[in-house]
Amino acid sequence: MTARILVVDDNVINCRLLQAKLTGEYYQVETALSGRQALELVEAARPDLILLDVMMPDLTGYQVCQQLKADGRLSHIPVVMVTALDTPDDIVKGLNSGADDFLTKPLDDLALFARVRSLVRLKRVLDEWRLREGMGLVGDTNEALLDEPVAGASLVAFTESPHVRNVIMEVASALDQDVSFPEIPSIDALPVGQNCDLILADVAASGFDGLKLCSDARSQEATRHLPFVLVGDKEDKGRVFRGLDLGATEYLMRPLNPAEVAARLTTQVRRHRLQQRIQQRHMHSLDQAMHDQLTGLYNRHYLQAHLPRLQTRSRQSRSPLSMIVCDLDHFKSINDTYGHAAGDLVLQSVSNCLSSEVRTPDFVARFGGEEFIVLLPDATLSDAEQIAERLRLAIAGLSVPVHDSVPALAVTASFGVSSVLWDEASADPAICRADAALYRAKARGRNQVASTGSTAPVAAAAPSQAASVLQRAV
Repeated sequence: MTARILVVDDNVINCRLLQAKLTGEYYQVETALSGRQALELVEAARPDLILLDVMMPDLTGYQVCQQLKADGRLSHIPVVMVTALDTPDDIVKGLNSGADDFLTKPLDDLALFARVRSLVRLKRVLDEWRLREGMGLVGDTNEALLDEPVAGASLVAFTESPHVRNVIMEVASALDQDVSFPEIPSIDALPVGQNCDLILADVAASGFDGLKLCSDARSQEATRHLPFVLVGDKEDKGRVFRGLDLGATEYLMRPLNPAEVAARLTTQVRRHRLQQRIQQRHMHSLDQAMHDQLTGLYNRHYLQAHLPRLQTRSRQSRSPLSMIVCDLDHFKSINDTYGHAAGDLVLQSVSNCLSSEVRTPDFVARFGGEEFIVLLPDATLSDAEQIAERLRLAIAGLSVPVHDSVPALAVTASFGVSSVLWDEASADPAICRADAALYRAKARGRNQVASTGSTAPVAAAAPSQAASVLQRAV
């Protein structure tokens, strides 16, 4: 997996050394010799990862990192501080400035490349969601990572060590987070139905395999994207770095420094919550794209995408597919007499009625205005006629309260029924036939069901007629 990496160091030799190492692993590398130059390059090139020296003459690495993480457009880019400073205070200061990791010189190549692979993989996931932002699907995702709250997070820790348990409990208490320690060392032991923001596993434990827990977490849908933190001793470095390749997102080395643990866990929870919120917005946007906002039914756009799939399946399985077009009678007079709010209540009541009266595999959509379409897989024309009659009676039995000062409204609807034929190139002719049957029901006095037989001839102009029906429904 290649990536674009920016190396920032005011020492030219250090820059060239890191550039040579990374280029040897087929990464694309740019270099900057100052903090200000780094900010300019990040703005222009948007790298996948930044390796950042701390001690620089114009802006320190801490200042550069703080500026990046406070900018919602750039805060998702991982930053690894690479420095000779190695005291616990230096590490915590770097992590609290927003850095994703803090590596000390001289660099351990194994640690460097394991961290690079892990962080690039995490960024790619966020990039996928941010791409949807550019497509207009999830709104504004330019939140700054440092603004993300961490209080109330739920942590799950697998460990046999009293020291690890005590430090994690201390950190969770300080951050106002909940932590649990399952007795059964299994991802299946996670609390079902409860939110979980982070999993921690001790690779030094003798009673379970922390790497297997990591692998199991990444193989299950519920835990696939959760932050996974490994804890190990210095002699466990090889296993810890292997865990990063398996999908772990962070690691902690004994002896644990509570301030460092707090800083690292905070970064993980922030990143997870940002990604989670973007995903939730995306799912909400998808739901809005498929459903009518007023009634909750599928909308016309989704119907037009779904109907060809149903027709193809019907053709391949040689099973019937029918449709019902339903249009409310005298709906304009309801809006004119009682107002559009009353009309909306009627539409919602009818939508609920249609949804509750059809079979489980049937598909109900609001086609536009007061018109609805019901798709009936595995239903013959005769079946569809019976279902339409049941729907007609159910709607005619509705009593919709709109104002305290007037009686509840009675509603009726007219129905047109047709079958989708296997030998037709699209379902448009079937829509035209159902629509024509609907107008016959209207002409005969409304509150009726009319049907066009499946063997009825299709006029040559049917496709254009179907197009006009679709345009009328917009």
